[in-house]
Formats: sequence, structure tokens, C-alpha cells
Amino acid sequence: MTEIALEVGSAVGGAFLNVLFERLASRVELLKMFQKNKHGDDGPLEKLGNTLVGLQIVLSDAENKQVSDQHVRQWLNKLQSAVYSAENLMEEVHYEALKLKVEGQHQNIAETCNQKVFRFFSECCGRRLSDDFFLNIKEKLEDTIKILEELEKQIGRLGLQRYFDSGKKLETRPPSTSVVESDVFGKQNEIEELIDRLMSKEASEKNLTVLPIVGMGGMGKTTLAKAVYNDEKVKGHFGLKAWICVSEPYDAFRISKGLLQEIGSLEAKDDNNLNQMQVKLKERLNGRRFLIVLDDVWNDNYNEWDELRNIFVQGGIGSKIIVTTRKASVALMMRGEQISIDTLSIDDSWSLFKRHAFENMDPMEHAELEEVGKQIVAKCKGLPLALKTLAGMLCSESQVEGWRRILRSEIWDLSNNDILPALMLSYNELPPHLKPCFSYCAIFPKDIHLGKNKLFICGLLMVLSYHREMKEFKI
Repeated sequence: MTEIALEVGSAVGGAFLNVLFERLASRVELLKMFQKNKHGDDGPLEKLGNTLVGLQIVLSDAENKQVSDQHVRQWLNKLQSAVYSAENLMEEVHYEALKLKVEGQHQNIAETCNQKVFRFFSECCGRRLSDDFFLNIKEKLEDTIKILEELEKQIGRLGLQRYFDSGKKLETRPPSTSVVESDVFGKQNEIEELIDRLMSKEASEKNLTVLPIVGMGGMGKTTLAKAVYNDEKVKGHFGLKAWICVSEPYDAFRISKGLLQEIGSLEAKDDNNLNQMQVKLKERLNGRRFLIVLDDVWNDNYNEWDELRNIFVQGGIGSKIIVTTRKASVALMMRGEQISIDTLSIDDSWSLFKRHAFENMDPMEHAELEEVGKQIVAKCKGLPLALKTLAGMLCSESQVEGWRRILRSEIWDLSNNDILPALMLSYNELPPHLKPCFSYCAIFPKDIHLGKNKLFICGLLMVLSYHREMKEFKI
């Protein structure tokens, strides 16, 4: 998983470059005022602006190709370093202007500089900035421009193409009146096995049984656990149920609080006291047959698990804990008989893909899409998350060439890890103005719950920022 994180992290670097390009677009005007005030020579600034235009329009293509082309990846790394250098210079000039503003005016210090920056800059720079400061900035800027120009010259050799937004709208399909199929494909044996273990007489005679579901990312561990958790027989068998996503980093306080919230026993007075919450949990679980799901567990520290397990041993006979994890060491540490989860068969893979990619339409009426779709399914190698991700991306693509582009992508040969290519393809297919939104979401911890309003506002700001940037550069 470390390798995946590194490769994905490298790939989304282009999204941050787009943000830096936008910031430079506004800073260029600031520096231009400074330069004209001192010497009236804006040649380097014109070079900077023109070079940024030439680089920006191939950035999306470079970001896609860097995954399979180390030369493009090295080029992007150099570009990022140079753009950061230019941004630092702009920040240095901006800081100097702010300092002069504060030194020159002792009143209204808290005045919003963004609204009046150009006015005070023109007033201050001609009066206070030294030639030494200006010449130092100019020399550094010219060095950075040389690097950027050299990178621009390499565009043709690297085969980078300009990105043009076709303005294509996503197609929507009419709603279906058919019954929606379950997303649990090819897991019926595992579901029945897990239900049997939960309700078997032998297991029901034990105070507490731990059932770990082990498998790599994207295999459907959580989907399997949900299917069992929501089964009507299971609901009737257990008097108390709770689900908590453990994830990383391990946090006993958050887990205890989440479980209390699930069973409806969290009070304000307990909110900040781990001991009180765990005492209350023991009281609520005492003597009751419960089912608790600990989803996405990574921590295999036995001492921390033992402290948490001590809360659960108060439960009634037949209580169960389902654990989903990618690490076999977690299952061993919990001393539970693990349930291994397999990849989907080719038939089940096609059923899952078809469910999402051909929603509300008959694949038989789109023979070309079906043919290409089955080849894409084969490349997903039975991984449910990969299948659903690509199917969700292609459901709005009605042209067979769009499907063939996915099928022919070099990303399929990228890694031995089967899930990465599908996820990388879905990211690469995002338009440039949405990639920073993805990067923004990646900042937050795993499995955190974000309000849709917050995400909408942040996403809207990034989209508006991108279009303003395009206007600034006149692309």
C-alpha cells in the first residue's frame, strides 16, 4: 500500500501545479508594477507569462503520462521545483510590500491588503524599495525563467499534447422502473459462511467470538460485512448492534465515542472522558448479546487490542465481533479464525460492471460497448472496487472510442498491484479543474465524514479558480 500511496501522490502533483499557476498569474501583475516603478522594463515578466502559458496547456497530458513514463515524471518534478521558486520570489516581493505598508502607516494596520494591494504597492515601491532588493529579485527571477524556458523546449521531445476542454456534457439516462439489483455479486458463499458462524450453536455458547475478514484493498470486505450486518436473521438474533470504522491512526477515544453514539448512550458529560465512556460501554454491553463490526482495522498492537477487548468481554453469551482488515497479522493478534475473501469470477465481475456501467440500458443494444467492456472487466482481475470505479466512470460515456481509450491505456501495465491501474485511470479521466478537488479531499484523514455543503463550497471555489486562471492566461 505504501507504493500505491507514493505513486498516486506523485500523480496528483499536477493538480497542485495548476493551483500554483493560478497564483503566479495574479502575482505577475504585482511584480510588473514593481518593475515598472523601478526601471520600466517588463521583458522578464512577459517571458514568465508566456512560458507559463506554454507549460500550463500541456500539464494535464503530462500528469497522465508521468505514471508510465519516467522522463515525463522527471520533467514534472523539475517543473514543480521551478514554479515553487517563482512563487517564492513573488511572495518575497509581496511580503516586502506589506512590510512597507506597515512601516509607512501606523493607523488602520488591520486594513485588508488584498483590496488595496496594487494602490499601496505603487505608492510604496517607488519610495522605499532599494535597488539592491530589486536587482536580487530580478536576477533570481531570470534564473527561474531560464529553467522554465528549457522545460518548455522539451515539450515536443516528450510528446506532450495540449489539453482542450471539449465542453462535452455528461449524458443522463432516463430513470429505470426495474428493481435495483444488489451490489453483492459472487459473495453468496462468504455471506452464508459468515452468517452460519454468527448464529451457530457452538459459537453461541462462547462469551465472545472474533471473526476477522482478511483481504487486500478493494476486495469487498466491507461490502460483505454490511450484507451480513443488515441481514434480517442477524438483526433478529442480536439484541444490540454497532458499527465503527477504526482506520488509521488507532484512536481508542474515537472508537469508544463512536460505539456509544451507535448504541445511543453518549451523553455530553461523557464526551471528553475516555474512562467514563468505556465504563458506560461496559454497562450497556453487560449481559447482552451483541454484534459489533470493527471496520478497516490496521493496528496489530496486542496491548491496545487487549484494552479494547476488555470492554467487550462483559457481553452476553454468543456475542460476536466482525473485523475487516488487510493485514493477516491483525487476525492472528485477535486470535480469530479468519475468513479469506476471494476475487470475483469473470461472470460475477461482468455482472457487477454491467450493473453500474449499463444502468438503465440493455448492453445487447450496445454491442460495441459490451465487447470492449468485457475486455476492460478482464483487466480488473475480479476486484470489486476496480470494477465499480471504472463502471461508474464509463456510465456517462456512450462513445465506444472513450471505452477503447481506457482499454488501451498503458496504465494497465503500471504495477503488480491490481487495484492501482483502475483507480489511476479514473483520476486521469477527471477534467483539470476537478483534479484539485480530488487533491483537496486527499488531505483529510481516512474515512472521515465531511459535510456535503463544505465539499460543495470548496469544490465550487476550485472550479471558479480554474476558470479565472484560464482567463488570466488567455488560453
